[in-house]
Amino acid sequence: MIQVIFASDVYQSVRVFNPTSETLEIVGKAGIPLDHISGKKGYFIDVTSTEDQTIFLISHGINIEILIPNMTQHYRKRNIPSSSREFPLGSMMGNYTLDELNDRFDELQAAYPEIISERVILGQSVEGRDIWAFKVSDNPEEDEDEPEVLFTSLTHAREPVGMMNLIYFVQLLGENYGTDSELTFLVNEREIWFIPIVNPDGYVYNETIQPSGGGMHRKNRLDTNCGNDTGRGVDLNRNYSYGWGANNTGSSPDPCSAVYRGDSAFSEPETQSVRDFVIDHEFMNVMHYHTYTNVYIHAFGDASLPDEPDLTTHRDIGNEMARYNGYPVGTGFELIGYTVNGDAVDWSFGDQELVAFTPEVGSYSQGFWPSEDDILSLCEDQVHPNKIFSFVAGADLILVEAEFGQNFYYAGNDFELEFEIQNRGLTDLNQEIQIEILPLNDWAIIPQSNYVINGLNARESGEINVGVSLAIDAQNGFFTGLIVSIESPGTFTRQDTINILIGEPEILFFDGFENEISNWYVTGDWGLTTDASTGDYAMSDSPNGDYDEGQESVAEIEIELNLSKLSIPTVTFTAFWDIESNWDFVRFQADVDGLGWVSLAGNFTESGSGQPAQPIDEPGYDGLQEDWVSETVDLDQLDNSQISGFRFIQTSDNYV
Repeated sequence: MIQVIFASDVYQSVRVFNPTSETLEIVGKAGIPLDHISGKKGYFIDVTSTEDQTIFLISHGINIEILIPNMTQHYRKRNIPSSSREFPLGSMMGNYTLDELNDRFDELQAAYPEIISERVILGQSVEGRDIWAFKVSDNPEEDEDEPEVLFTSLTHAREPVGMMNLIYFVQLLGENYGTDSELTFLVNEREIWFIPIVNPDGYVYNETIQPSGGGMHRKNRLDTNCGNDTGRGVDLNRNYSYGWGANNTGSSPDPCSAVYRGDSAFSEPETQSVRDFVIDHEFMNVMHYHTYTNVYIHAFGDASLPDEPDLTTHRDIGNEMARYNGYPVGTGFELIGYTVNGDAVDWSFGDQELVAFTPEVGSYSQGFWPSEDDILSLCEDQVHPNKIFSFVAGADLILVEAEFGQNFYYAGNDFELEFEIQNRGLTDLNQEIQIEILPLNDWAIIPQSNYVINGLNARESGEINVGVSLAIDAQNGFFTGLIVSIESPGTFTRQDTINILIGEPEILFFDGFENEISNWYVTGDWGLTTDASTGDYAMSDSPNGDYDEGQESVAEIEIELNLSKLSIPTVTFTAFWDIESNWDFVRFQADVDGLGWVSLAGNFTESGSGQPAQPIDEPGYDGLQEDWVSETVDLDQLDNSQISGFRFIQTSDNYV
């Protein structure tokens, strides 16, 4: 085998144009990992490479653009110190060094010994450092019969935010134990395990070469005859046995490649330690934290999909984790366009049958070493996902849906609602499930308040039918509703409110597009299509094919509304879309007196990514929605404003 040895420690951000399979093969031969890329499918990818790897690409005729010539200097220059004292940060751009992590753990364990265990040594690294784990639970030194969940981080030595997020979560569990109902339940009813640093040698090496942060070493520190720089070592996330060495695209046999898989599966003491720990426990699920790309990746690394029902299980849990941070969920190939073999997620799911994810935390612009003032927000982004992932290790009851027979009801009506209750967790529930239904106010009358479901297996659903009567004096234009509580021994008691609209809404404006689009002012390609949800026509931004690159087009209508004079004002429309995720956008906006055009949030909107066509944090629509959905936009978000019109605005970047 011919080895290509790159000695340079200067890493660059490089844009590779026209990423065909042949181009990607050359990128792989250069030893450039493809698990942290951004790009436009079919047009370019942005990769992280050494100077010598960049030269290798150029010498092989690859069309590139160097975006950032020195990543470490870039991370240092843009770093802004954090003023937070609530969560103490470390000395490497806010991240803890190995010694600081040890000290921080000791502080937390001393502060909360009743819920945080002592260290459990799993093994030693190549250079003899301890690989350790700890548990958070109400009896941390006992092995109770409780569902177990595992979180790991710092498999790749240049990805410290995964570790910081876990320590933040542990601090949150400690500080809120006994006061926050959800966190207290998780501590009492789960065994939550953490391996904060899988790769201590690589992490210490990064501290050695860049003490203030920004070190770009990825692998462990096994001597692979590649010098003493970042080419040395084994990529631990290519060293697991499931699919190990299946091809030379998803991993490399070259000892100097950034994705070198090692001499054999589990050849490294670091992966052996994780393997043995998982086998010795009864985990239901595992989260292997990495950075970056803002996605949740599940099996399989070769681009194939898990069989049902496992695929739906992963997608449902992943989408609930992403409820607030908006991370897409899928395989690495679906989300980023790369394949891997021998990685931890495939082994965890394919071999150990655990629900498993790799979160890639942070955006491409934040990179491996985000600015210190970004660390807290990145940690906070993962609190809800970490809670959900801990909940679903056991039985976890939720109200999935309340099915209404119609959109509104009149005073004096009698009707029935169907409620779907699901055990979304990964553990069977053999206890009775108690559902209590209470009226939100006197306008709702409930003949029967208590219902029982005789247990639910993992991921199983059950239904109940609830009779409701509306009081004769219920007032039109207002809501009544039901308060639904679901509980069972050993599960968290959840409460949901179901709103019921009284009276028929007054329709101030309706357009079914059956009489062309004469009510609308349009630019670009907006026009009619016969692909309609009801009737014969619908309006589309691109009725004759794909929308154009590099354009902004609008469909605008004048409607005068004084929201202060309206009760429960809403806009409802049906839509489906195929808009390039993270790059192109459609926003629904209101022309608000004194503010101009304001983007409105609905049930299906996502926050803008900050790319040129997606104003950062503005609500809008992107990605793929194949079926017609009914979108409702609550105008109360505009606080009694005066409105003079609405519009859809479509924006696309310079690539289709």
